[in-house]
This record gives sequence, C-alpha cells and structure tokens, in this order.
Amino acid sequence: MDRFLAAARARDARALAAVLDPDVVAFSERGPVHGAPAVAEGAAAFAHFADVARPALVDGAVGAVAFVGGRPVSAVAFALREDRIVTVSVTTGEDRVRALDLAFPDG
Repeated sequence: MDRFLAAARARDARALAAVLDPDVVAFSERGPVHGAPAVAEGAAAFAHFADVARPALVDGAVGAVAFVGGRPVSAVAFALREDRIVTVSVTTGEDRVRALDLAFPDG
C-alpha cells in the first residue's frame, strides 16, 4: 500500500504497474477495469488525491482515504496476494465514503 501511494504521488505509472498483479481488477462506480496497464492508467485519477491521502482500513481492507478541505472524497481498498495488489475497490463521493467502515492507524 505504501508503494502504491508513493508511486501515485510521484505520478509514476511504471512504479504503479510494478505493485499490481498482471490480472488485477479495479472496481468503481464506473464498472470494472482489468489488467495492470489499464488499472495503473486509471490510478492516475487517484494521483491528484494521493498527496492528501491517509492510510486506512476501508471496510477491513488495507487502503487509503483522500481528503479535500478536511472532507473525505475518495477511498481505495486493496486485496493483496503475496506482494501484489489483485483487486482495487474505489469509492468516490463524500456521502459514500462516510458510509464505509473507516479506521485510521494514526488515530
């Protein structure tokens, strides 16, 4: 998860693809996206929030929540296999993010 956030903050699609399983699937309100190249490209949309994202447990899964003006606007949750991300679940919109079970390790 730290490698994902670091790569997103650096806007480094190659580093993003390196943390993704080749068969990764990302789920969002727009539908599923399949494969590391497509998911890495889609992660660029999260990149502009990466600077304001905090690591979190999102519905019990390792993830991150992005804040704008102190409001949660986006959440990502990851499923991992070994050291690679195999699924990414993206939730956007303050009301939808607030409806998630969020826990922040730093309090």
